Amino acid sequence: MRHEKRLDPLPLLVDKRMRGHALPPLSLPLGKRLYVRLDVNRLKLAEVLQKVSGSKRLLLDLKGSYHAQQNLEFAQTLVRTIREYVAEGWTIICGQFWPALEDVRKEAPDVDVRYSIEHVYQWEKFMRLVGADERVRKVCIEHRFLNEERVRYIEEKGVDIFCWTVDDLTEARRLAAAGADGIISNDLELLDELRRGTQAAEQPAGDVQPLSRAGEV
Repeated sequence: MRHEKRLDPLPLLVDKRMRGHALPPLSLPLGKRLYVRLDVNRLKLAEVLQKVSGSKRLLLDLKGSYHAQQNLEFAQTLVRTIREYVAEGWTIICGQFWPALEDVRKEAPDVDVRYSIEHVYQWEKFMRLVGADERVRKVCIEHRFLNEERVRYIEEKGVDIFCWTVDDLTEARRLAAAGADGIISNDLELLDELRRGTQAAEQPAGDVQPLSRAGEV
């Protein structure tokens, strides 16, 4: 599910056009790379949780920043909604506004929270958190931000990482081979191909699989 940007104060949303995807309903092209659409028929979190009902895992990417009291109220509302649908075991919370994530962690230590990283200052703060709190071992990271030094650090600390936004299959396979635990992509066919390749690589030795498929992942 895309997180579009609102063109305040107008009731309009704008985002990048995704390769291989049709434009959303009630939208118009905005140049070659963007589209704009009316901010109508919003999908509420409760609707999503009710529909999914544990059949899939959800990664909820929190957006925006708030004052301290608003942070706490937001975190409490979010946790209350997750608990109402017994979604603690299949819902993950991530985002780049870390105060909101920290409030969620305080309200619900049993909910999976991941810090999103794409800037040096976030990485440096994360390294301090890892040293101070052993529970901080899960992140979402912008895949181009990774380099050999950071990969080594992640491996040494046993950090579980999801990489975003990877729309190239070769890059997705490279990241998976380098130890990425999850790939975030706009391309559903890419994710399906990556899943099939991973399953092929994990087959017992007695099962016959194409060498190219098993060797690529």
